[in-house]
Amino acid sequence: MPSRTKSQLIAENAAMQARLAELEGQLTKLHSRVRSTIRIEDELKVSEVRYRRLFETAKDGILLLDADTGRITDANPFLMGLLGYSHAELLGKRLWEIGPFRDITASQDAFRELQTKEYIRYDNLPLETKRQEHIQVEFVSNVYLVNGTRVIQCNIRDITDRQQAENAFLRTHEELLVLVTELKKVESEMKLLNRMNDLLQTCTTQEEAYQVVGMMMSELCARQNGFLAIFHASDQNLQRVARWGDELVEARFSLEDCWALRRGQPHEVMDPQAGLLCRHFVHPPGTGYLCVPLTVQGETLGLLCLMGVAVKKGEHQVRERQLALMVGEAIKLSLSNLKLREKLREQATRDPLTGLFNRRHLEDSLSRELHRARRGKSPLCIAMLDLDHFKNFNDTFGHQAGDLLLRELGQVLREKLRKSDIACRYGGEEFVIVMPDSSLADTCQRVEEIRVLVKKLEIRYGEQLLGTITISAGIAGTREHGGITMREFLHAADTALYAAKQAGRDRVVVYQEKE
Repeated sequence: MPSRTKSQLIAENAAMQARLAELEGQLTKLHSRVRSTIRIEDELKVSEVRYRRLFETAKDGILLLDADTGRITDANPFLMGLLGYSHAELLGKRLWEIGPFRDITASQDAFRELQTKEYIRYDNLPLETKRQEHIQVEFVSNVYLVNGTRVIQCNIRDITDRQQAENAFLRTHEELLVLVTELKKVESEMKLLNRMNDLLQTCTTQEEAYQVVGMMMSELCARQNGFLAIFHASDQNLQRVARWGDELVEARFSLEDCWALRRGQPHEVMDPQAGLLCRHFVHPPGTGYLCVPLTVQGETLGLLCLMGVAVKKGEHQVRERQLALMVGEAIKLSLSNLKLREKLREQATRDPLTGLFNRRHLEDSLSRELHRARRGKSPLCIAMLDLDHFKNFNDTFGHQAGDLLLRELGQVLREKLRKSDIACRYGGEEFVIVMPDSSLADTCQRVEEIRVLVKKLEIRYGEQLLGTITISAGIAGTREHGGITMREFLHAADTALYAAKQAGRDRVVVYQEKE
C-alpha cells in the first residue's frame, strides 16, 4: 500500500472533520425534531385530556357521528342523562334510529343532511326521552376533520326551563292583554252606565226613563237581547216598555210567569235545555238568561231581563252578572224616584177628593194654554161648572154624602172629556174645564151633554137614593182679535156661570161681551 503523503493525510483529516460536523448538525436537527415531536405529542395528549374533560363535564349534550356512515361514535354523560340512554344504547346507532329522534318524521331528512352540510341549527326541537318526558332542546351541528376523517359534532342544549319561562311569559302577556281589554270594556261599560244614570236622573216622566233605558241598553248590551217590563198592581200584570235586540217576550204577562218575580230574587238559567224557564217568552229561549226583579222597599216596580248573560263562564260570567245587577239598581232607583216625584206632583196638583186637578194646576196650565192658543191662533174655551143647591144638599144628607156627589161629578168629567181637556176642582162645588182647540159651539155641546148626564145620575148613599142632581155652567172663549189675561178669562166664565144661576140654574150660558 503506497504511503500517503502528509498533505494527503491532512486533506483526509479535514474531510473527516467536515463530515463529522455535518453529521453532528444532522444529529442536532434530528434531536430537535424528536423533541418537537415529543412536545407536540405531549401537547396533543394534554389537549385531548382537556377536551375529554370538557366533553365529560359539559353541561350540554354532545354527540359525535361518523360523517360517512352517520353512526354515533361517542356521547357525553350529560346527553345520556338528558335522554335516559346508556352509552351502549347510543354507540353505533344512527341519530334518527334512537327514540327521541325516531318519531320526528318531518325532520329525518334534515337530520340526514348532517352528513353533507357543515352547519345545521334547530332553535327549538321537541324531544321525548326514554323516560317519556318531554323536553325542548337547541340542536347545533358542525362538521370537521379528525385525522383526515370527517366527523359531525352535535351539541344538544336543554332549553326546557327557558322555553317554559318564555311560554309562561307569553301566557302572562296574553293574560295581561286580555285583562287590559276587559278593563277597557269595563271602563266603557262604566261610562255608559254613568251616562245612563245621568240621563235617568234628568227624566221627568217614567215614559222618558223607558226611552233612555232602551237606548242605553242597546249600547251596553250590543250583542244581547233583553227587555224592561213595568208591574201594574191593579191587574198583577207586567207590560213591556222597552226592549233591545230581538222581540222575545210577550207585550204583557203575569207576575206568576216569571220565577224572579215569584221568588223575589234574580233568576239565572245557564242551560235552557235543563233550567227552570220563565213563561213570559214568545218562544223558548235558545240561550241562557238572567231575570232581575226591580223591587224597592218591598214594592215590585218591574223586571229587567238580559239574554245570553248566564251562558258565559268564569270571571266573565260574574262580571256580566254584576253589570246586570248594577243596571237593575240604576233603573229601579230611577223609576222609584220618578214614581215618588209623580206622587208628590199629584199631591201638589191634584184634588184628593175628586182626583181632578186643583186650582194651582189650573192657573199654571191655563196660562200656558192661553199662550199656545195665541201663538197658534187656535180656539180655546173654558167652562165653569157649579153644583146647584149644594149647601142645601149638604145640610140635608150630610158632608159625606156631599163628598160622594163631588166624586161622582169628577168621575163623569174624567170619562166624558178628551185627553187634551183639563178638568179642575176650582173650589168647593165649583169646577173649571179647559178645552184647547175647541170652538164655542163644540164646547157648548159637550158641556150640555155633561149637564144632561149628571141630571140622569142615580146616586145612593148607603141605603138612601139621593135626589136629582143638576149643574149650572158658564162658558167663555178667547177673542178672535186681541189678547185676554187668565184673570179676565176666568172672570168671563164666572160671569156666564152667574148668569146661568140667575136664569134658574140647570143650564149652560155662554159669556157675551158688553158692547
